[in-house]
Amino acid sequence: MPESDDFDFLIALESGAYDEEEPPPLSEAKHYQSDPHTYISVLPEHYQFPEHKRKSQSDPYESVRRLAHPLKLHEPENIRARIQEVEQACPHALAAVQAMAETDLKWLEWGTSGIARPVLLVGPPGCGKSTVARMYYHTLGYEVMTMNVGAMGDPLSLTGTHQTFGDAKPSTIVEYLATTGMANPCIILDEVDKAPTDGRFGSVQNALLQFLDMGECRQFRDAFLNVPVDVSRVRWVLTANDLSTVSEPLKSRCHIIHMDSPNVTHAPALAMNIIRQIEQDRNLCPGWFTLDGMERRVLAQNFTGDMRALRRMVEIIVDQQVRQWPKC
Repeated sequence: MPESDDFDFLIALESGAYDEEEPPPLSEAKHYQSDPHTYISVLPEHYQFPEHKRKSQSDPYESVRRLAHPLKLHEPENIRARIQEVEQACPHALAAVQAMAETDLKWLEWGTSGIARPVLLVGPPGCGKSTVARMYYHTLGYEVMTMNVGAMGDPLSLTGTHQTFGDAKPSTIVEYLATTGMANPCIILDEVDKAPTDGRFGSVQNALLQFLDMGECRQFRDAFLNVPVDVSRVRWVLTANDLSTVSEPLKSRCHIIHMDSPNVTHAPALAMNIIRQIEQDRNLCPGWFTLDGMERRVLAQNFTGDMRALRRMVEIIVDQQVRQWPKC
């Protein structure tokens, strides 16, 4: 059964009541030697993974063995055009887009990708903080992972666990570098203001400092591997509803951007962006769905600035359009 608000919205809409991988091949390692701006090594030069001899047991290093090879450093194409595409789709978050774009724009000037300063997006629930971050980095071709740090009981998934633990494993961050084969993916740390500060194994916010500090991030020591790992190229985006519960050391390491909820003038562009996402999720060609004048007015008159509520309304419209298609 749909929620009552969704049901009321559907009735109003129908009635017209509103006025109008595998490890990289050796060829990549050779290419790295001649093109250091494309590939980087994240482990110490002479580090070697232990040989896995017991075939009857799972390999504890399987998830990170790819790090024995240099990782690709993603360099986006058509940077300015893609940034403009994100700005048009997220007109309420221009400051956030520009903050995330700083390092990519510097790459155009310098011809190399440097260390990106972490971005902390602060705003009310539902204003689209995580959405704009995901869209920016997906549009520019980066791999993206979202972690809800507000729900973490302790920081061990970030730091890795020592091999004396029964369920020891590497850091989730380090595993993601290996999984993607990319040295500079985007990692979104959602609801950092709700991250526990008194967990059994320490504070999650404190554990994040070594990743976000421009000096320490080159030498992050994974507790499982017990060697320094260079995570300096990772693009970090943090989100928070309330800045007062974010520690001062963490705030000092970030470029803080305040985001307001979108207003009714932003609704058409945001709705079309949601439609494009729905088309992609359903493996449909772009342009399969659209909004007519009445549908736009219905959205405008019901939009409260909550992106989650806007998505529910757009999904109702799209599903209604599908029901009206002629059946073969």
